[in-house]
Amino acid sequence: MDTLKKAGAMLQHLDLFHHMLDLRGLLQLAAHMEERGDRVTLISAEQITLMGKESSAEGTVTTSKGANIEAATAYRVLQALKGHEAPEYAVTREELGALNARAVAELEGSDALRAFEATLNRISAASQAAPAQATPAAEAPAERSTRGRRASEEQGGEAAPAA
Repeated sequence: MDTLKKAGAMLQHLDLFHHMLDLRGLLQLAAHMEERGDRVTLISAEQITLMGKESSAEGTVTTSKGANIEAATAYRVLQALKGHEAPEYAVTREELGALNARAVAELEGSDALRAFEATLNRISAASQAAPAQATPAAEAPAERSTRGRRASEEQGGEAAPAA
């Protein structure tokens, strides 16, 4: 199975990948809070307010490792994880970690992850079958290029005495 077909097979799983990326952003935010010594964050659709030794409010938080956590994304994910709508959510870094752990556990048992596993198995099976079929074809071009090199060496050898 060629790379383009493998990539195409993954397209049906984009929602799963986006959800995983969004959850990762919350973990990165919790780690950033710990680095800064923040205890609580307020997250609305417009901004993330970090509170601890220092307070800061931004639409996008950039961690020390260069990850960007956007307020709108963090708000949407928290809304889904908390299960209720609010103008803003106040969470501690420990709560962020616990919410994320619960989300990962739910994700591990989800239909989306089982479908992704089935796709990986199908791709792996096709990849394992392909080398057995591709081996004779792969050897043939190598033989042709060897013959081509030998022919050019022979021609070079004949051309040298004539000069």
